[in-house]
Order: sequence, then structure tokens, then C-alpha cells
Amino acid sequence: MHSNHSRQLLVALALFFVCALPGCATGGSCLDETTARESIRSIYIVKRAWHTGVAVAAADWPNRSWSVLADFSESDYLEFGWGEERFYQAATESTWLALRAALWPNASVIHVIGVSAPAANNLRADEVIEVRVSAEGLRQMTAAIEQEFTERAPAATPVLLSAAPTPNHFYSAKRKFFFPHLCNWWTASRLAEANCPIQPWTVVTAGRVVREARSFESVAKH
Repeated sequence: MHSNHSRQLLVALALFFVCALPGCATGGSCLDETTARESIRSIYIVKRAWHTGVAVAAADWPNRSWSVLADFSESDYLEFGWGEERFYQAATESTWLALRAALWPNASVIHVIGVSAPAANNLRADEVIEVRVSAEGLRQMTAAIEQEFTERAPAATPVLLSAAPTPNHFYSAKRKFFFPHLCNWWTASRLAEANCPIQPWTVVTAGRVVREARSFESVAKH
């Protein structure tokens, strides 16, 4: 788990840069009024302290030939999170690693966790929020997630860096990690790809992602 000192440092950096940005939830729905009920899908925003990720039912993944699905063949749901390569995988975090992650462009990784259900206790999360999206929105989001992975030619297979039996795997990612492109911006970008009314460039904190997800959830229930 991330140390309190590291968390506080990253939060302080985020607040310094985000103070002038809009902090209220955008509101609105990720679904068009004409969306047929049978084409509605669920994604899940997962929050742990200052970090967020997105979870999807494996059975809903449109690209059935994607090799990562085979890596998690026993899992019903997959959670995707993004972070700086060294800080995200460190057994013990430090202030230096936190500063390095936030202030310099560094390599990144995608963390994939497989679980039986998207519940907070299964994911060891503070909160899990269901967001309803269209089948087309899900297709756009999952296609974008696939593009985030570094692939090994010629088979275009994502590069697995480390694996645990949970399953709990880290994969190499294409994108550089540096402020303000942090993990919560990445999650907000996934929501935008699913046609949710959110501007990722305004998002730095996990709290902002959660407020947005809750607003999408409440609209979908009406």
C-alpha cells in the first residue's frame, strides 16, 4: 500500500495545480435518450485512496480475441489501472519515487486485476461505483484500453511484466506518466471514451472522478 507521506505529497501537488479548475461534477448521462435497454452495459469506477481505475465484465469485452482475456480466463471481471512504472510496482514507496513519478516523464504500466464480482471487498477498494453506458460506448472504451498496452510484434500481444496467482498482473504501457497526466486523468479519459460527459484535462484527484461517476450513476437511475 502507498505510504501516507507519499499520498499526501501527491495530493498536495495535485491541489496546487488543480485549484483553478472546475471541481464540481459535470452531471448528465453517459447514455443517449434513444439507447435501447438491451444495449446498456455496466462499467465500474474503482477507488483506492488517491487512485482510481475502471472495471469491466470479461463477458462484455467486445474483442473476444484479445490475449489479455486469456490471461484472466478464470475471472468474471477485470479492473484496469494505470501508473508510473517504478512507483506503481514498488514494494515500499518513498518520497523520492513519488516525486519522480509526478514530476518527470517516465515509463508507465497497466495493472490488471481479475475478480469474481466488482464489489469493494473483492477489489480491496474504498468504493466501487457502477456507471451505465451504451454498448457502443463500451466498445469505444475497451478499444482505447487495448491501445494503451505496449505490444510485442508480430503477434501484437501485450507485454506482461509481472504476474501473481491472484490473478494480479502488470503490463507495459505505451504512454509516459507525468503531471498532470496521472492515474485519475487516465480513468477520466476512459469515461470520456464511453461517451460520459467529462473533460479529462480538468481531472487530477480521485475525489473528482468519484463525484463524476456518482453523478452519472444518479442520472441513469432516473
